[in-house]
Amino acid sequence: MSSTATPRTPFLRTLPPRLPLVLLLAVVLAALAELIGTYEFTIGPGKVILFPIIWAILLGSAVSLQRVARLPLAAQRTAVGLVEVGIILFIVRLAFLVGEKLDTLADVSLALALQEVGHLFGSVILALPVAVALGMGRSAVGATYSIDREPNMAYTAERFGADSPEYHGALGIYVFGSVFGALYLSVLAGFLASTGWISPLALAMGTGVGSGSMMAASAAAIAHSYPHMEEQILAYAAAANLVSEIAGVYLAIFVALPLTQRLYRFWSRVFRRSDAVAVATATAGATGATGATGATGATGATGTTGAAAEAAAAPAPVAPAAPAPPPLWRVALYLVLIAAVMLVANTINIRGFHATELAGFALMAGVTFVAFAVKRLIPKTPAMVLASLLGILLASPLNPARDAVLGLVADIQFLATATPVLVLVGLSIGKDSAVLKRLSWRVVLVALVSFGATFIFAALMAQALM
Repeated sequence: MSSTATPRTPFLRTLPPRLPLVLLLAVVLAALAELIGTYEFTIGPGKVILFPIIWAILLGSAVSLQRVARLPLAAQRTAVGLVEVGIILFIVRLAFLVGEKLDTLADVSLALALQEVGHLFGSVILALPVAVALGMGRSAVGATYSIDREPNMAYTAERFGADSPEYHGALGIYVFGSVFGALYLSVLAGFLASTGWISPLALAMGTGVGSGSMMAASAAAIAHSYPHMEEQILAYAAAANLVSEIAGVYLAIFVALPLTQRLYRFWSRVFRRSDAVAVATATAGATGATGATGATGATGATGTTGAAAEAAAAPAPVAPAAPAPPPLWRVALYLVLIAAVMLVANTINIRGFHATELAGFALMAGVTFVAFAVKRLIPKTPAMVLASLLGILLASPLNPARDAVLGLVADIQFLATATPVLVLVGLSIGKDSAVLKRLSWRVVLVALVSFGATFIFAALMAQALM
């Protein structure tokens, strides 16, 4: 009687490719970003603030996009996997701030809930007519019913199909936001905070647009102008972002998208754009194979033949596939490695090392791991939401060990945890360089209007209700 043993795959072969290279770059660039520090300069009534997380994404992007010694594609994909875990580790640090400030946040609960309405004004009311006027066709619907982060992308693909103009418009905004969103909103938020035109707490709530990196960068810029309110600003921003994560998707599906579709027909009549004019952006070249001739002819009547030809000539974009949840052993490995990089950044940031930092990062990693484990049991619940809720609970008055929890993370700076994550975001940008080259100026303009107006209107809504 013979038995065949199942061959075992060596452990090292199961590790993500180029992991040591990515970690080395993350440590070096995160340390360099922290050492460069914060710079600011005045423009008119406000200031533009450049701080470590901005240097982080710029340095990472420079390494990823340079052509002298190309960063392997496998390394860039590994960086993406690290970002997916690292961003939640960073969110846990913010969740502790929210839990600590729950009493304060209860006083502005109405403003936190209704600032989501401001998102409708920013994207649907302002950005949509711009997109229709520029001749984006039905791509305008996908590009403006939300700021198109991962949950919205998944719903758009399911609702309209990954070959639809609506999805192509959403894809263009998604790519732009992933690459430039944090940088753009941080500069805008820092400028507005320095003018004093809007309350810093209202601005903080406006940063909760549903993107962890955008919220982190813009909230940090606001806190820089009001250092004595830093913890309160970060808590408000994190709470607003959590509301967007939980309620924002449902608001987009049941309110924003139907409203966008109705207004699209209205603005199409106003600007004399026919529904048949499916002039997508340069990221929507897939439509050229099935209807480029008809689209070109239709747009010729409205004077946008050049835009149609540009869209038809562009290659079809590759839709971002929904990533499979990483195995728990890989989550644990990533958490250890990312926490180590964050520890380096934090040590430079506070100009010293405290033993409690190790326990604090271990606690944050534990909360993040539990969130990923629970997500495997409840797949439709985002790990970010689970981690946020657990972190808030641990730091809230409901936890008898609250003081111990807050003591462990007291020396872990919010910005220092964000710096390595944004370095990794930058290191992953090169893989999207082809899509970036195909981004039409229309998508860029619409994204700038959508992100900026969403942030400003949400802040104004919060200001009115506070």
